Amino acid sequence: MKREKALKPAANATSSRGDTEPRRRSDRGAETRAQLIAAALEIFGRLGYEGATTRQIAKAADANLAAIVYHFGSKEALHLAVAEHVAKSILARIGPTLASISTPEATATPEAARAALHSLVGTMVDVLLGSADAERWARFIVREQLQPNAAFDVIYGFMENAMSTALHIATVILDTPEDDEIRLRTLTVLGQVLVFRVAQTLVLRRMKWTAIGDTERAMIKQVILQNLDAILEGTKP
Repeated sequence: MKREKALKPAANATSSRGDTEPRRRSDRGAETRAQLIAAALEIFGRLGYEGATTRQIAKAADANLAAIVYHFGSKEALHLAVAEHVAKSILARIGPTLASISTPEATATPEAARAALHSLVGTMVDVLLGSADAERWARFIVREQLQPNAAFDVIYGFMENAMSTALHIATVILDTPEDDEIRLRTLTVLGQVLVFRVAQTLVLRRMKWTAIGDTERAMIKQVILQNLDAILEGTKP
């Protein structure tokens, strides 16, 4: 009996090791998948869907070519996974603001609505100009604008959510129903943020800046919010 008791810990230890091994494989698999998405984001953003190859992506991710098939099934599925990653990453940072300004209280009055739109645009400035990942997101999104395919639908779904929220707020501020002019005004408000991301090289050269840091971002935000009020000033005749 004593001998049997002495053997039990060894049996339990073996079982524990057996349970741990699948978890380790799962962790390695998740890490490889994340590395492939990161590499694909960079390469799709620089070369576009047609220009990028799965071999290039696998090499950049330090993974086997077969790993793309294993984790995603195809180049197209990987491309869609990257689009979902970009949308989710941006939404994770902007989502809380979108939620807070989507309440009835946030648009109860024109003054409250204006403050809500200031909050959304300010958050967009901080996310798109203050995140180290934003440059890679922007390159991918710009590529999708130039050569839209199924991945663009994923990106558009996220963008539409932010645009619809901003558009509703604009109608409250201007006390007017939605129409083409209101849509254009809203797109102009949001577009002024994007130019500092997608045309950043031009901005840096013209402003004689070496980078957009906290001080530069604060200056940009101040001007953009002033422009926001000017764009939405007054009501339509």
